Amino acid sequence: MSVQRSQLETALSAHIPQEILKKLLDEYQEIKKQFLLRKFQPSELNAARFSECVLRLIEYLDTGQYTAFDNKKNFKTENIINRVSNNLNLRDGIRLLIPRLTRVLLDIRNKRDIAHVGGEVNPNYSDSLLVVHAADWILVEIIRNYHTNSIDEARKIVQSINETKIPVIVEIDGFVKVQNTNLKAEDKTLLILYHKQPNKVRDTDLMKWINYTNSSRYKKQILKSLDDKALIHYENNACTILRKGIIYVENTIDFDLII
Repeated sequence: MSVQRSQLETALSAHIPQEILKKLLDEYQEIKKQFLLRKFQPSELNAARFSECVLRLIEYLDTGQYTAFDNKKNFKTENIINRVSNNLNLRDGIRLLIPRLTRVLLDIRNKRDIAHVGGEVNPNYSDSLLVVHAADWILVEIIRNYHTNSIDEARKIVQSINETKIPVIVEIDGFVKVQNTNLKAEDKTLLILYHKQPNKVRDTDLMKWINYTNSSRYKKQILKSLDDKALIHYENNACTILRKGIIYVENTIDFDLII
């Protein structure tokens, strides 16, 4: 968790239940992550979960209590939206604008999950733009009202908590790519073998995937060293990670990159 997010949770906890706040920020950051990774399908950029967190917050601000997250049966979105609109003790952004915008987010995720044909712009992308900007606006409005910040300050806080994690290793059409370019060749090798376990991997593939050009040096210094340390088994030009190597990877290498 980023320092800014931790500070934000502490500052808002006086007005917002910790459970709601944590889940809301988790879902917000997941939306931003999926959008950054260009995952625009409704199932990938899921605004419904974020919206349910927002509406539970609205319910709490309106009544002093909220429907449990595991109580789907009694969670009535329309009742929450309609009831809070009559609470004149709340600012218009909280009682009117956020609930109505949340309704739009729910509708666009639920009613646009269909096959789109024709056109140059993917509707899922345009829908996702709306989802992301609406989520930004909602979070800024919440911070502005309950963290005593100006709009500009609230926006800066929102930007600072957009700590997006991406997997350190990906596989594209059979090509394995380590996205942390700062790792040593030994660690990249172990990470790939960990990713491919329990399968064996040829040394030529490992060299290609980590972009290591000196074949003799790679085999004699890196693979032999890892084999000597019992981190891998290297035989007949093929490698397998051993239990000791698995433990090393899990204890040493971060499986996510923060960008």
